[in-house]
Amino acid sequence: ASFPEYRTPKVEGIANKELMQNKPSVYIPLRYMTNLSSGDEKANTESVTQLPRLRRIVEKTANELGIFQSFTFESFQAKNMDYVLEIEMLNYGSKGKAMAAGFITGFTFFLIPSATTDNFKLTAKIYDKNRNLVKTYTYDDAITTWFGLWFIPVAGYTPTKAMENLWENMIKTLFRELIKDN
Repeated sequence: ASFPEYRTPKVEGIANKELMQNKPSVYIPLRYMTNLSSGDEKANTESVTQLPRLRRIVEKTANELGIFQSFTFESFQAKNMDYVLEIEMLNYGSKGKAMAAGFITGFTFFLIPSATTDNFKLTAKIYDKNRNLVKTYTYDDAITTWFGLWFIPVAGYTPTKAMENLWENMIKTLFRELIKDN
C-alpha cells in the first residue's frame, strides 16, 4: 500500500480569478531521472520509461487549468513559442535500504511489515523567448510504500496511483506558481 506524503501542499484547483490574462505559448521539454545510490548526484541516470506517464500528467493538468494559449512537447516547434518550460522529475532514494526492508518482510512471510520511500524532486526552469533563464522552481515530495500482511485491506492504494497523484499535485503547484509570477 502506497501513500503520498504531500510535502508540497495539496492543490485542489486554481480559481478563475487567479488565471493570467495574457496566456503564453510554451514549449515543455520533459526529463525523467533516477538515482538510487543514496545521495550521489553524479549517479543521476536519465530514464525514458516514465516519460509517457509524466507527459500525460503534464498535458492533462495544463488542459484542465487552461493556463497556456498553446503548448507543445515537440522541439521543432520551440522557436515559435513565447517560453520554454523545462521540467525534470528525479526519483531518488536508497536501493540498499529498500532491498533490506523487503528481505526482512519476505523472510518473515510478510508478518513483520516494512516500508520504503520513493522521493521525487521536480525542477522546472522557465526561459523567455530569447532563452534567458527567468526563474527556477523546485518541489520535493515522496510516497511511502508499506509491505506486510497487515496492509492487505488497503492494497488498492497502489504505488502507481500514489505516484501519479503526487506528480499531478507537484505540476499543479508549479502551474499555480507560474500564474502567481505572471
